[in-house]
Amino acid sequence: MNEAEARNEPGPEVLSELGGLSVVELEVGSRCNRACSYCPVSIMPRPPVPARMAEEVFARTLEELARIRFRGRISYHLYNEPLLRVDLDKLVARVQARLPDALQVLNTNGDLLNDRRYWELREAGIDYFYVTRHSPGEYPVRDWQVLQFSDNLILTNRGGTLTHLPNANARMQKTPCHAPAEMLIVSAAGDVLLCYEDAYREHILGNIMDGPLEDIWYRPDVLAARERLVVGDRTVTAMCMKCTNVSHCEPGLSALEEPALAHAGLASRAGAVAQMKKISTEGRGK
Repeated sequence: MNEAEARNEPGPEVLSELGGLSVVELEVGSRCNRACSYCPVSIMPRPPVPARMAEEVFARTLEELARIRFRGRISYHLYNEPLLRVDLDKLVARVQARLPDALQVLNTNGDLLNDRRYWELREAGIDYFYVTRHSPGEYPVRDWQVLQFSDNLILTNRGGTLTHLPNANARMQKTPCHAPAEMLIVSAAGDVLLCYEDAYREHILGNIMDGPLEDIWYRPDVLAARERLVVGDRTVTAMCMKCTNVSHCEPGLSALEEPALAHAGLASRAGAVAQMKKISTEGRGK
């Protein structure tokens, strides 16, 4: 019996036919218009991957997600600014057509989000815009937009990459991590990464172009690493030992952040992805 069952609470939503997968983050581009000190872009503005995800990589990923009936959260970032892709609305529309039950969330710094693009992307299929502002002054209020400010972020050292941020302490090094068991991170090159904190892209589990997702997701060594991480054994990689991210300490925390839940008026994570999709879909028709 897990902790949720012991408290008589529902477990995480089943959001795909691939055990545990609830979040997909696609690096549709690898560039950003900012170089924030808390982001790896500040020290590696041009990572060793294509500037844009190739059409064949995007198409293959989409087909694989449709095949496993993915209906969790999908976003378009790693360390990039998604709005740098002027064709983002077309990608979003394709996802909406193939994955109609998936919750599309756009994470952006908001610099390039004007009213035209907001409505363009909203009509294409974006359900919520998660904007992190780095500049002072007012910002437009929009119905499907969650606004936060960089000063309020809980920073991590990106697996030890950002050495000016605090190191992992003993408690962090023993904190369970469910992120690799719940999240599929696909780089612009099609590589599937162990975790989004892997700024150097050193822990590649496979490539989306090489075979079905099951071959990556259920690979014995990948399963073994996840099993160790979910019980707090971060010795699986040096990156994990250095990592200060403890936000995935329980199952079901990866899909949605607290501000997004609050914005939707939801008090519980139970069924939250499906509820937020329903609220957004009904709102789009008004």
